[in-house]
Amino acid sequence: MMQHRGPTIDASAHHAPYPRRNLDKLYCQSLTYLCAIGALPRRPNNNNNSSDVAVADAVDAPSVATAAATTAPCCVPCAYKICNFDISLDSDFTKRIPNQRPEQCPRSHSSYNDGDGETDSRDGTMRYHRGMNVLTVGDGDFTFSLAVARLVIGDTNNDCHTTSRGMVVATSYENSDTLRKVYPDFDKTLDSLTCHGENIVTVAYNVDATRLDETLPEHLQRGRVKFHRICWNFPCTAIDSGQDGQNDAMEQNKELCRKFVANALSYLDADCGEIHMAHKTKPPYNQWLLEKVALEGLGNQADIIKRYGNGREFEYKGRIVFDRCTLPPYTPRKALDRKSFPCHDACIYVFGWRKKNNYDQDHHLSTLTTPQSSTTDNVPVVPILPSSIVPVNSKMMDMIRSIHIEHSNSKRKSDTRTNITSNKRNGPRNKRRKKG
Repeated sequence: MMQHRGPTIDASAHHAPYPRRNLDKLYCQSLTYLCAIGALPRRPNNNNNSSDVAVADAVDAPSVATAAATTAPCCVPCAYKICNFDISLDSDFTKRIPNQRPEQCPRSHSSYNDGDGETDSRDGTMRYHRGMNVLTVGDGDFTFSLAVARLVIGDTNNDCHTTSRGMVVATSYENSDTLRKVYPDFDKTLDSLTCHGENIVTVAYNVDATRLDETLPEHLQRGRVKFHRICWNFPCTAIDSGQDGQNDAMEQNKELCRKFVANALSYLDADCGEIHMAHKTKPPYNQWLLEKVALEGLGNQADIIKRYGNGREFEYKGRIVFDRCTLPPYTPRKALDRKSFPCHDACIYVFGWRKKNNYDQDHHLSTLTTPQSSTTDNVPVVPILPSSIVPVNSKMMDMIRSIHIEHSNSKRKSDTRTNITSNKRNGPRNKRRKKG
């Protein structure tokens, strides 16, 4: 019988009044952070092509907290994404401020997107940029591939020294007939994806992530095309009836991840190529130890360095808080099931080539997902570029927690005053009714 373990918590948790999630190499997109503290105003409802989202005026962290506690629409789903509040870790917060459905995030509304519901393809979401080559595997309904295509297909990106306009290879383990039966909007998504042209977007079926050399389209096999990102969201073994099967097949799933990374390495760009794997972090998923397991199938690193790495080892870079609102119209779904699943605890695990000692800080910097500087203990100061990826630390978590508690207290006081005023107004009427 598999031994059950609780959520992994930060080793420094005993210094705080509540236990925290594991903060080691944990990052989040600045959009998620700004949304969580209520510092991200709505985009104007026009056809403005500006590549930056307007953010709050420059203020220090305490004044952000004060403003958010009284007026700003701080986002509960984003607070849970970053802090991973759990009743076993912070029962006080979860009782006061229960989590909400992801659709409650203000960025789920059209006013935060462009007029057609798409994100601006130049905003650097998850450090995707135009001109990148991206391979997606195990994408059931292709909505993730569509989200990525909107971000990377465009003009040449000089930072990555690519000569293409950007390319997306979207693959599924299933065949097209099966996907059409499971996902009612499949053909609509497919049309939106393939309208870019077959030389820019390739859609392939029956692609096995552990046998890319055999199952990818022939013109892509044997690493003929190099990718800046290879992505697999929520990997799991092939199962029936849409059941997760994660508990019963944990070792199979771990082996699946080992084989996938080993197969994908020869397809990575030797300068800025990365593997991204989205994965839940609460039990039992934290027991996968994905940051270690994914690298166990590589065997002799010396051979990898020589063959693929341009003199560099392949390593775990860190985790980025998963935020589906930055990748519309992507919706995580169970295998062979149109139903979505809760994933507020999920992170995107990033693996890439180790930085050289003489590494040029500006070389390919805009294409690397995780920050290259050491983790800071400071809280990001507003304004901040929406495309930034920032470290999650204890101060950030304390700040988010305080803002939401103050906002909750302020709302409770306001509701109490409203009820008292209403009772005073209705009191004489009720007395007259009783006398009548």
